[in-house]
Amino acid sequence: MKFIDTNGLLVLQNRLLDEQFVISSKSLEELEHIKVSANKDQDIKYKARQVVRLLEENEGKYQVVIPDNETFEIIKDFQLEINPDNIIMACAYQYSQNNDIIFYTNDICCKLIARNRFGLRVGEIKNKTCNYKGYKTITVDDTEMAHFYQNLKTNMYDLLINQYLIVQNQQNEIIDKLIWNGETHKSISYRQINNDFTGKIKPKNIQQELAFDLLQDKNTTIKILTGVYGSGKDYLMTSTAIDLIRQKRYEKIMWVRNNIEVKNSKPIGFLPNGMKDKLLPFAMPMADHVGGKDGLELLIGQGKVEIEHLGFIRGRNIENTIIMCSEAENMTKEHIQLLLSRIGDNSTLWLNGDFRQIDSNIFESNNGLSSIINKLKGNSRFGYVQLQKTERSETAELANLLD
Repeated sequence: MKFIDTNGLLVLQNRLLDEQFVISSKSLEELEHIKVSANKDQDIKYKARQVVRLLEENEGKYQVVIPDNETFEIIKDFQLEINPDNIIMACAYQYSQNNDIIFYTNDICCKLIARNRFGLRVGEIKNKTCNYKGYKTITVDDTEMAHFYQNLKTNMYDLLINQYLIVQNQQNEIIDKLIWNGETHKSISYRQINNDFTGKIKPKNIQQELAFDLLQDKNTTIKILTGVYGSGKDYLMTSTAIDLIRQKRYEKIMWVRNNIEVKNSKPIGFLPNGMKDKLLPFAMPMADHVGGKDGLELLIGQGKVEIEHLGFIRGRNIENTIIMCSEAENMTKEHIQLLLSRIGDNSTLWLNGDFRQIDSNIFESNNGLSSIINKLKGNSRFGYVQLQKTERSETAELANLLD
């Protein structure tokens, strides 16, 4: 029988239902706290809400151990402090006295204590989803900060190439934003955008600052943004791409979309007229940021934007172009490979998506966006930033609460 801690619950998500399991009521308390915590990012809060919903809907598929006086005596006997992790492990120890269990966690400290102090068998949960964010956040005191800046060529935080580092002090104030280029930590450098189509654009949060730096970087040719509803994925990519076209760094934007219908919506059937008219509805995320449909058609007429169906990409050699693909969570590994193989001289591939908006079962088992992030992270030509915060509006942010 699996006894799963809070960390394990967050990692497993839907896989919890594969077989019977046991948890501590302390984990339920932690999940409820994470759901509303101002100190947790949207991704973790979303996962906590998902787990709570699964537990509420499947009460008969797991058991709950509630801490009692014996639980706290066990913690004292093992000379450990009373904290949530130790309470959960003590509950597992109690349950193990009459049941054969394996304690599952991905927390290194909990693994050590569970195995070496409580004598529990410990299992590791394989994370099947992409957990690389494209950046790390560190909190340092004055001494650690001084040591870091004296050793910028030392990769002391085990960053991958093109991974960002957010440095904050012990008051959680952001001190610096850097990127590891394989040789040294380099401060990020980006400029605000100002052009006729998109107007003045500047980042609204720390992750958007990293995204600005990534999208404007000349050395990375594969750029990916993921994030929650309204976090700015299409907005940032479209604004930057239009700006780069105006600077003549590229000749055009090729907007590619796998025209998958939204899950559980009914298809509207064949659309009339030519290919452009059939594909135009799928390019409206771009139109929203270039003055609407009229602005998009103007750019198409000028040859600055080309709308293409994924199915017609094979055999192309695409040069001097930003290939931009929205809603890339609805692509397989083979779709992504096809796009990558079309990149010619002075072209670049930009992908964005939200793993929570997958619209077909095939993309659950064969997800190209997750695959490319996991396979190419650390490559000098690859860059990625996971956006965390909804910036569209306060109302749009409420969508996250429905998960």
